[in-house]
Amino acid sequence: MSWQDKMKDWGGGEVSFLSEDGEAMVFVVVDEPVLLEGKFKGRMSERIGCPIVTVDGYSLFICGKRLARRLSRYENMFDTTAFQIVRRGEHNDIETSYELAKCQDPELTKRLFDWVEHELDRDAIAESVEAAQEIVTGK
Repeated sequence: MSWQDKMKDWGGGEVSFLSEDGEAMVFVVVDEPVLLEGKFKGRMSERIGCPIVTVDGYSLFICGKRLARRLSRYENMFDTTAFQIVRRGEHNDIETSYELAKCQDPELTKRLFDWVEHELDRDAIAESVEAAQEIVTGK
């Protein structure tokens, strides 16, 4: 059994973070955001779970509210546009920023939307939200 098959079987693997400087992701948004509440470094924190599809398939991208608000400005383009996010800041850097832009590669954008149309399992969204809740609450 491959790693991907094992991860699908074991669950909990459909959650993404950008945690290192220069880490990037191209994606399309596929559903509504989800508020995730839990403790981070001993204090209550709120994060946003964004259901997305990347070249690797479906994932729940967990980000801060500021980045999610920036992404929300493009909501009217979610059905036609892919986006790219690049992290600028080292791990645990409170000054981290994110570059958000529309993807300029029409072939990649088409490939992502084709994947959504033909491969997306809507049940995976609920499963990833449940897994993310377990992660942020430490359960």
